Amino acid sequence: MPGPGRHAWKPRLGHPLIAGAVLAATVGTAWAGIATQPQQPIDVTLNEGTNLAIALSPDGRMLALDLLGSLWTLPVAGGEATRISDEHGDIRQPVWSPDGRSIAFQSYRDGNWHIWRSAADGSELRQLTFGPFDDREPHWSPDGTRIAFSSDRSGDYDIWELDLATQVLRRVTTASSDEWGPAYSPDGATLAFASDREDGGIWGIGTDGQERRLAAARATPNAPAWTPDGRGIVFNTSDRDASDLVLGDRPITRNEDVFPFRVQWLSATEFLYTADGRIKRRTIGGSTAADVPFRARVTLDRPAYARRAPDLDARGPRTARGVVAPTVSPDGRSVAFVALGDVWVMPFGQAPRRLTDDPWVESHPDWSPDGSRLLFSSDRAGSMDLWVHDMRTGEQRAMTNDAGRELAGRWSADGAHIAFIGGTGEVMLLDVASGAVRSLHRGQTGPTLFAPGRPTWSPDGKLVAVTVLQRYSGRFREGTSQVLLLDVETGEERLVDPVPHHSIGRREDDGPVWSHDGHRMVFVMDGTLWELPVSPAGEPLAPPRRLTDELADAPSFTGDGTRVLYTTARGLRFLSLLDGRTEDVPVPLTWERPAAAERVVVHASRVFDGRSAEARRNVDILIEDGRIRAVEPHAASLHEGRVIDASNGTVMPGLIDMHSHLGDEWGEPLGRIWLAYGITTVREPASNPWEALGRREAIESGRRLGPRILSSGYPMDGSRIYYSGMNSITAGPQLQREIERVAELGLDVVKTYVRLPDPLQRRAIEIAHEHGLWVTSHELYPAVAYGADGVEHIRGTSRRGYSTKMSGLSRSYGDVVALLGASGMAITPTIALQGGLDLMLAKDPTLAEDHRLALLGPNVGASMRSRGGNAARDLAAVEARVRPQGALLRAVLDAGGRVVAGTDAPIIPFGLSLHAELQAYVDGGLTRLEALRSATSVAAEAIGAGADLGTIEAGKLADLVVVDGDPLRDIRDARKVRVVIRGGRVFTIDELMRRPGGGTTERRSNEGIE
Repeated sequence: MPGPGRHAWKPRLGHPLIAGAVLAATVGTAWAGIATQPQQPIDVTLNEGTNLAIALSPDGRMLALDLLGSLWTLPVAGGEATRISDEHGDIRQPVWSPDGRSIAFQSYRDGNWHIWRSAADGSELRQLTFGPFDDREPHWSPDGTRIAFSSDRSGDYDIWELDLATQVLRRVTTASSDEWGPAYSPDGATLAFASDREDGGIWGIGTDGQERRLAAARATPNAPAWTPDGRGIVFNTSDRDASDLVLGDRPITRNEDVFPFRVQWLSATEFLYTADGRIKRRTIGGSTAADVPFRARVTLDRPAYARRAPDLDARGPRTARGVVAPTVSPDGRSVAFVALGDVWVMPFGQAPRRLTDDPWVESHPDWSPDGSRLLFSSDRAGSMDLWVHDMRTGEQRAMTNDAGRELAGRWSADGAHIAFIGGTGEVMLLDVASGAVRSLHRGQTGPTLFAPGRPTWSPDGKLVAVTVLQRYSGRFREGTSQVLLLDVETGEERLVDPVPHHSIGRREDDGPVWSHDGHRMVFVMDGTLWELPVSPAGEPLAPPRRLTDELADAPSFTGDGTRVLYTTARGLRFLSLLDGRTEDVPVPLTWERPAAAERVVVHASRVFDGRSAEARRNVDILIEDGRIRAVEPHAASLHEGRVIDASNGTVMPGLIDMHSHLGDEWGEPLGRIWLAYGITTVREPASNPWEALGRREAIESGRRLGPRILSSGYPMDGSRIYYSGMNSITAGPQLQREIERVAELGLDVVKTYVRLPDPLQRRAIEIAHEHGLWVTSHELYPAVAYGADGVEHIRGTSRRGYSTKMSGLSRSYGDVVALLGASGMAITPTIALQGGLDLMLAKDPTLAEDHRLALLGPNVGASMRSRGGNAARDLAAVEARVRPQGALLRAVLDAGGRVVAGTDAPIIPFGLSLHAELQAYVDGGLTRLEALRSATSVAAEAIGAGADLGTIEAGKLADLVVVDGDPLRDIRDARKVRVVIRGGRVFTIDELMRRPGGGTTERRSNEGIE
């Protein structure tokens, strides 16, 4: 879709939309606290739409609009829009029937994109296409008998045609490239379409089946529309710098943000289109366009709920919940797992025994076939390597010594080989005797594997099975997780699809796992445990059988194959495959937060308290028992205990990154990275829940250094997924169980993802709020109308192929401003991800020399220099991409909305990226106070921790940062961290840069951050 543009969107002063948003926002401001009273519905009036599409009725009198994913009608001259559909269908790209009686459109109502139709007044809703495929961009034939559309039914996007009388589907194009956006010529003899084939552009196919190119395109082509005489085609071309309409090879718009949808002809020379958030009217050859004004009214029903506060410093023993990757021993007598940062072995019925006792990150234990050795991954040598613990002698030795990340290892049945996932995401094979490592993936299923699951071996050692992403097309990235069989000797690869169009596991540690006798595999599907009978070659012999009704994770077989150990929200459990009985396996492992830190006094020249526009001067901050006891005018008599001299610097609250993704692959330094950049709290809106709890408990128990972590567990997605770790949810019962597990495990937020249908999104919000849980997603509307608490990314991935929050030129319009402003919904913009980091590095190349980047690896500095250099060579374009995003935030805050800072690291570097985010806010028009509050007090309120975090005042947790300079005068000073205090514990930057046990950082890696 189109990229960034040349100028920023600026809200019109006195614009009725902005004024309405400011007025309505007064209702939403109570959101910051824990609400107990019902909130009144909020009425919002819209007169701009981001990526809005229109269709003109055949009589030229009415327009159909797809504003906010609902269908509206509007007089062609403009005025009041009438909503004729509900908000559940995600209706897009309408088109009128030639007789004007019906409107066809694509809708996501049933969890996939399909072609639907309704009467012109919205009644008689009817689904026209069905199945697990996506059907998009309908266009009605001139005689009204057929609808053409694009679809991935054939393995890539082709043009298809539906005969309305017979309901017969016909594939029109057959090229291996992607084709989309069909449009019939006025005489119906030719179908035009866009294509990404080598000589792409706009193509046409006649009734004789012959294809020919109709127009070349300088950039990505979209939405061809024939001129009324059938002699020419107007279409959209878009790239990162411009989005225009062209007729043939001649631009007919310039310097507009044209949305990538079909123009609508009023006459032989006059047409309607959408751009700059508006409906516009223009003539061919005309130099200006006139707006067609509209007003559309929506109501936001955002009931208040009792918010559950996170547990940040409760004392006393508690049960370890982060029991990660449990694996039963071959003799069925013991289980190995990772918890509290270490590897443990527990004979059943006895106390766990720690096998590692260090601050390093360990993961993925696996027993050798004879039970004499335990394989695991550890970063103790500087990066994640495979290690083996000898159960008899206690000796531990490295099995790999690569400069990458070796994870998820599994022994072969004869103990001669280990399959694992390498740093590039490929399935690797280690010869145990020689130490030789080679790739098992030869590329028949694609050039690389994207985040495959944990390997499992066939009993004869000839095959390795992993789950991989099987995409539906090259046009969009989503697909399902399927089983890939890799032949160890020949390299042959075979995909196994036990349940077509259904994901097997999450491509993590949830199967498949091959039984030791080779007769079955078990895996997690729809959140529960399933058994699949297989041949020795891994081929399914019968449909899978569900083994549990409860949610399950991390299955492993006993050596005799009669029992499966798995994880539930209430702990480990055995399942007998002989009689179906289950047995709880208690893990008597507890932890507690360390004893209170020493008394600390911080003497500050300036204190930014997280709220005030002016710093307090020359004060002492008294810290006892990990909390701020007082903030007093400086007095020498207060200086008892440890004294931190910040008499020439500024003290501010610890920063909060509201969107980042952590992982074991980063090892022990990850916790120190955050602290070194002054970040003391991280919200993780997508994670394996057991790993998230394990990280949190390792840090909170004092085993490792790091920030406070608030996590969502697995995100909730729809029938198709992309990332590993996604819950593929197609029915309500699983959704309810998944959210109840989030609550039961004491996690903090529910994250829904882009393919979850709107009715399930609404239900997710209702269930989560019943448990006091915060809900966020990529979706703005209708989630904001149901009471969703947050929205991630200004742009972000969208199931539509284009964003409803930001155009291809990085501009957002009045609908986005009004909804965010009126609702009080928190937006985490992640501007640094969308060019903000590049712009900061281009303007200040010295940031690539920041010695803290060494915590991320030796090549990260070079990667940052390269990014900055590339951005500097195209500075105007990068600024044009970033500036509108900051302008949106200015408008949102002016309308009464709230902004919280987050980054989506590690797509961009941990730590540094949050400072790039704050810089982008200030460059875009926010005050330095507003930028700082987005990562302190406002963020703390958003995560329900306003009583403990985000400000410097008596009673709050002592999460503080000492920086050189004054961030209220220069936001760049927030990066100049000198000392970090987390819960009253003091760290200097030099201390954070040192590896535990001595030595400076650090990571032995040949990989950059990207």
